[in-house]
Amino acid sequence: MEDFGYKLTDLAKEYGDKGTLSKVLNYKQALSLAMIRKFSELLHIPVEALIKKYKLKE
Repeated sequence: MEDFGYKLTDLAKEYGDKGTLSKVLNYKQALSLAMIRKFSELLHIPVEALIKKYKLKE
């Protein structure tokens, strides 16, 4: 996110939910399909990079 010059508020404007984005960025919630599509388009990164498994924090 920072590599692309975006802040949480910038992504919240695109996605619409700052709370959910915060949870995702802190590994407390997985990306949804809608988020994957939106961020792939917005950040110009392949969907494959966003669908890789990662461990969530409890």
